[in-house]
Amino acid sequence: MGNRVTIKDVAREANVSIKTVSNVLNDTGSMRPDTRRRVEEVMRKLGYTVNISARAMRSGGTKLIGLNIFDFSQPFVPFFTDKVIEYAKERHYGVVINTYGSDGEGLVASVDESYRLGAEGWILFVMSPLADEGAVLEQPYPIVTTGDHLAYGKSDWITMPNIESISTVVGRFLDEGAQTVALMGVLPELVDEAVLRRQTEGTQALRAQGYVKAFEERGLSVNWRYVIPAESMNQREGMRVTKAMLDKLPCPDVVVCLNDAIALGAIHELQRCGLHVPDDVQVVGFDNVPEAEYSVPALTTIDPHIDDYAKHAVDMLIDRIEGYSGPARTYTTDFTLVERASTRLAH
Repeated sequence: MGNRVTIKDVAREANVSIKTVSNVLNDTGSMRPDTRRRVEEVMRKLGYTVNISARAMRSGGTKLIGLNIFDFSQPFVPFFTDKVIEYAKERHYGVVINTYGSDGEGLVASVDESYRLGAEGWILFVMSPLADEGAVLEQPYPIVTTGDHLAYGKSDWITMPNIESISTVVGRFLDEGAQTVALMGVLPELVDEAVLRRQTEGTQALRAQGYVKAFEERGLSVNWRYVIPAESMNQREGMRVTKAMLDKLPCPDVVVCLNDAIALGAIHELQRCGLHVPDDVQVVGFDNVPEAEYSVPALTTIDPHIDDYAKHAVDMLIDRIEGYSGPARTYTTDFTLVERASTRLAH
């Protein structure tokens, strides 16, 4: 790797004093807004990061990578974050965490500020489509993208087998005689076959495509009334949309949820309404977060191998930090259906 950019380099390029650069970094002192903007632009241009890693090494500490993720409203996030920290430690790196909000709109601003946090490279969890063919990924430091939105070949990308996993699991229920299989957690705009088929990215879209694929492969028609929309993917929304479904439709044989958070909320609401899981209705989640094992009944869930997902993200990022400069790589995890008490699938 080349020489690290220093605060002196930034000051020289921006034509300001070292003290001014320090004030920008620490958000102290007074200066004209255009001066602050100029210094920040130079930092981004030169790829300046606060040299926390060097300070830590001098005192016997470790290097840093960053994880930029939406928020901690879903159990998936702490689970994934713990795995990133675990594998980073195995590689003798520390981890700094930054969050940008569950709607994904704050990712660009969060990336723009990341140079302040001292990480040598960043894992970005992308929650919504990237504008301008992923222009935000064109940074002077290494980036690995995780999530189900396209990286346009501008960074290494870790994703999940969204279509294949849902198709396989829904197909198994259909093959075992389920008459109505609901899909819970789709974005409202995707409850339209024509719109859904046009999608090429996104967690809900790809998993919903897997659901449709399972029916098509068996020559069956999808009952779109049982494609249940949700505004978000947390437990509370799982409860709300389950109640809404039961208010207008007969209870389905199976509810396949697009993540474990929705599934946990669905189980709670189904039981509150007097239904028995799995005798009256079976429930499946996606993620295999630790909470799934301890729900009542314990949740059957698709495990997309989050440990492998996190490990590849960490390893690919550290490869880049330590000098790998090859073309962008894509890695898709495998999956397993972890069967627990919320279903009664035949073995």
